[in-house]
Amino acid sequence: MPPDRDTRATTAPAPLPPSARLRRAVLRWWRSRYGSELAKEVVAIVALLLLYRLGRMLGRNESARAFEHAHDVLALEDRVGLDTELSVQRAMLGNLDVVRLLNRYYASVHFAASMVFLVFVYVRAPKLVAHIRFLFVSVTAAGLITHLVYPLAPPRMLAGYVDTVARYGPAIYDHRSAVGQVANQYAAMPSLHFGWAVLVAYGVVRALDTRWRWLIVLHPVITLVAIVITANHYWLDALVALVLIGAALALDGERTRRAATVAVAPGDDTAAACTVGLDAPT
Repeated sequence: MPPDRDTRATTAPAPLPPSARLRRAVLRWWRSRYGSELAKEVVAIVALLLLYRLGRMLGRNESARAFEHAHDVLALEDRVGLDTELSVQRAMLGNLDVVRLLNRYYASVHFAASMVFLVFVYVRAPKLVAHIRFLFVSVTAAGLITHLVYPLAPPRMLAGYVDTVARYGPAIYDHRSAVGQVANQYAAMPSLHFGWAVLVAYGVVRALDTRWRWLIVLHPVITLVAIVITANHYWLDALVALVLIGAALALDGERTRRAATVAVAPGDDTAAACTVGLDAPT
């Protein structure tokens, strides 16, 4: 007689109902990089933009101090040989096609390029996200504080300069436009247009390893030309933006080194030695 066989049927688990499968899929997505982590980054970007807009709305009634500071800036630039904004603009006004192109670049590329760059970093270089976020937030915050503490009228408001954006378009500071109604037009120093452009170029160069990445350097170069030709900024405004970026890089480097040192277990001499010479996040 053959041995008894286990004839008990093996039952497959019952399929989950559609609602349960949907909940599981949503939970899996929320725990991924494109769920809760991405939501945090979006909140940070929105907060940055709100901070930017709020800072530019404040201090709009500081015209007396702003024009006084403008003459001080020109006097300082004259002493160091930087007072060339007017001559540079006059030389360029002979080619209105280039002027209109720079107007458009100044008005349209600033925000768009920066937002596309932040998305690019999040998708292409996740290890750089915290570093780039720190730079953007710290430079923007320091810039807005400087705008409030040191209101500065841009060159386009001074005699002899041409407000190329107002004359040749697109008019972004017209009192009828949304920007013109809320913008702080005495926020020339530092130039966040230039500062953000430099950060975009810096981030792209750090994120990519192809030699073509150096083409992004054209972005801050064109931005620098645009802010001067449109008479929205002085050379010194761009220089101050570079100083703020340098300070932010130094602060983040120190912050990274301290975090790495704290993470080393006490008494672990080998690990402690490895913390020497740590760079910022890559």
